Amino acid sequence: MKIDLHVHTNFSDGQPTYMEVIDKAKELGMDCIAITDHFDNYDTSPNIRRISDGELLEFFKKIKSYAEFKEQKVLCGIETCTDFNGNLRISDEVYNASEILITSVHYVEYSGELVKGEYFNDGYWEAFKEKIINMASGKGDVQGHPEGYLPINPLIKPGTTTYEERKAISSKIASRYFQDDFLKELADSLIKSGKAYELHGATSTPRESIIKFMASKNVTFSIGSDAHILDWIGKNQRAEEMCNKYNCKLVKV
Repeated sequence: MKIDLHVHTNFSDGQPTYMEVIDKAKELGMDCIAITDHFDNYDTSPNIRRISDGELLEFFKKIKSYAEFKEQKVLCGIETCTDFNGNLRISDEVYNASEILITSVHYVEYSGELVKGEYFNDGYWEAFKEKIINMASGKGDVQGHPEGYLPINPLIKPGTTTYEERKAISSKIASRYFQDDFLKELADSLIKSGKAYELHGATSTPRESIIKFMASKNVTFSIGSDAHILDWIGKNQRAEEMCNKYNCKLVKV
């Protein structure tokens, strides 16, 4: 089954329109995609904070109408960040309308000192780990990019890193801080809540050893490219290979 359960459009911070995304999915022969634009009234980006419940629900209607016309299966959902304790901050109406809900740590509530360029801040990453455990224990369907797109923005010197450098920094942080005890607690939290662990296409994360471990614990997985441009949609070859290799249990769509 060819799926991509994490795609963005220009409704939030993606490049393509929802119609272009659906057309691309149809062209690629995707069995199912999920349009999961950012929706978070606490996000640091004003373009995301400004989106109202009414605008999101109207957007869902447009997606469903066009998907039906194109005969393409599309789930309507959101990607959002919770509070530190893992609590969602969305209305019941949005929650009930979302067919898939991805929770991702886009920012960390941390009051300690942060120094630009110093990426290995023990206190910050311990706070991140606590938040992601809380998030994995809470409501939602998918834990988004747990080792990719880490919240390093507060640590970066402006204009000093490329996209590839940011991925490399996140990889080093994950290797240093995301050790066995944390991963076991994360797996236990995911199993208890029923939330899926995302295999992230854009960053080819998490590490293979982590996928193997999570699969051995019978954690459910979700495959998502996190596409913000058309060419990224469906780019999940590594995730598919890992699922086949470790007989991963996938989220039902």
